[in-house]
Amino acid sequence: LSQLPGWSVRPDGSIVIATGNDDALGLYRCTPYNSYGTAGESRPTRVLLKDPPSFTVRPKEEYFQEVGRELVIPCAAQGDPPPTITWLKVGSVGKSSAQVDWNSSLILHPLIKEQHGVWECTATNQVASVTTATSVHVLGTSPHAVTNVSVLPLLLAANISWEPGFDGGYFQRFSVWYTPLARHPPQAHHDWVSLSVPAGAQHLLVENLQPDTTYQFSVLAQNKLGSGPFSQIVTSVPRGE
Repeated sequence: LSQLPGWSVRPDGSIVIATGNDDALGLYRCTPYNSYGTAGESRPTRVLLKDPPSFTVRPKEEYFQEVGRELVIPCAAQGDPPPTITWLKVGSVGKSSAQVDWNSSLILHPLIKEQHGVWECTATNQVASVTTATSVHVLGTSPHAVTNVSVLPLLLAANISWEPGFDGGYFQRFSVWYTPLARHPPQAHHDWVSLSVPAGAQHLLVENLQPDTTYQFSVLAQNKLGSGPFSQIVTSVPRGE
């Protein structure tokens, strides 16, 4: 073993091969012994070199397609043994409605709004797993919900900011909805006050709030096709005088 860099034998008798190459190929036998001798060598074991998966076809970084149409995204890999290909939408819960064809391409047909997002193609064999990703943009839909809603409490006011979701392929506007937090069950959104946000803005100052009162805030996106879902509700208490 001294002639093979990186090779060693551990105290428990196992052999460590630092780099798998042609030097490692072949049959191996282990012979245990002590001061009384040995009971003989083990049965032989064979070391084979296998190749981890590598992509031969990767999807593009982004795909844009109209809702209801078909979108086919290629992905292929090689390895020894040949890898299996799986597709998964990042953040999805449960089984996806997508299909995979005979050459491992992802088929989205008909394309629906919920399939918008990041998809991962994973190639797996006995050696390793490798993953590549692509973003699918579904056009012709209502907007997606805004994210990362933040409320900065001010003097009898609050500054609301957020990150827009995908606009569905159309210009989108935003509105901020708020209501004082009542002690009875949460109010429906039609009982809330809504304020329109100037075009292009991603924040809004809400004024004339009551001191020592907890408020709920939510943001709604709209485009020519309708409204997206309300954002997650955020609570805050404005500063008093």
